[in-house]
Amino acid sequence: MVKVDDLTVRYDGRIAISKISVTFDDGKFHFVMGPNGGGKTTLVRAIVGFLPYEGKIEIDGVEHSKYLKKNSIGYLAQRGFQFFSFPMTAIEVVEMGRYRFKENISERRRSAMRFLKALEMDEFWNKRIDEMSGGQQQRVLMARALATESKILVLDEPLTGIDSKAQSLFYDMIERIKEKFQLTVIMTTHDVGFVSKYADDVLYINKEIVPHDKAEKVLSDAEIELLYGPKMEIADRHLTKNENV
Repeated sequence: MVKVDDLTVRYDGRIAISKISVTFDDGKFHFVMGPNGGGKTTLVRAIVGFLPYEGKIEIDGVEHSKYLKKNSIGYLAQRGFQFFSFPMTAIEVVEMGRYRFKENISERRRSAMRFLKALEMDEFWNKRIDEMSGGQQQRVLMARALATESKILVLDEPLTGIDSKAQSLFYDMIERIKEKFQLTVIMTTHDVGFVSKYADDVLYINKEIVPHDKAEKVLSDAEIELLYGPKMEIADRHLTKNENV
């Protein structure tokens, strides 16, 4: 369980998120949604341990900094252009997630291959990541996050720039690995259309928490306006893996 209490984060004195209190229950798929600049990335980066904050975070009842001294949190950052000239193979990327384990080279490679196989990327183990498609890159990076053997997986808008069919396949994959590795998944996203199918819980923020009935996954018009402004319309159409492109 990840418990966030009265969390505030500032950049150069400016408040990015204010007094966020929320609990992310074990074994669930949690969506964090809101507009650009609303604080989604700030919240998850604070949970991972990348940002200073005011307030309190506990993980499994342990104070945040103490937890991070002994444990990792699997993290997949927003997709960018960092792999256009990144001369590492898939297996080498995943091995980076094994840094905290005392393994010899052969043990580390076997461990990395296990996680590549879980993401159905083992046949590409020796392919350079900068030669892969965006979807393949994200699977390799997911394998690296899993290789930390954390029970918490944080995904920060992992599907930016990936087509709708690949997005559906990605969500299905997350569902499988969540069950296989008994993970708690926290994911920031704009994909309102996928909420009803995949989310166990949804947190809506726009610098502060936007109140929402947890029993209702679909946003009301009033909640959409609070998050995105009065001119936002939601398109409820996504490809699934069984549809033709």
